[in-house]
Amino acid sequence: MKYAVEARIFSNGKIVAKVREAEEWEKDAHKETRSCDIYVDIFGSEEEARAFLRDYRNA
Repeated sequence: MKYAVEARIFSNGKIVAKVREAEEWEKDAHKETRSCDIYVDIFGSEEEARAFLRDYRNA
């Protein structure tokens, strides 16, 4: 099973990030919207994903 870290970074500097199960077809991605940038990073284990999530929360 793969895990995704999905992070939304808003123009005011606020970051909302979470770990979730990744879809089989999902790959690392970046998308810009009017309100925020959305980053999705895919990992092979939940431990790797949670370690990456901690980096977002420490930023």
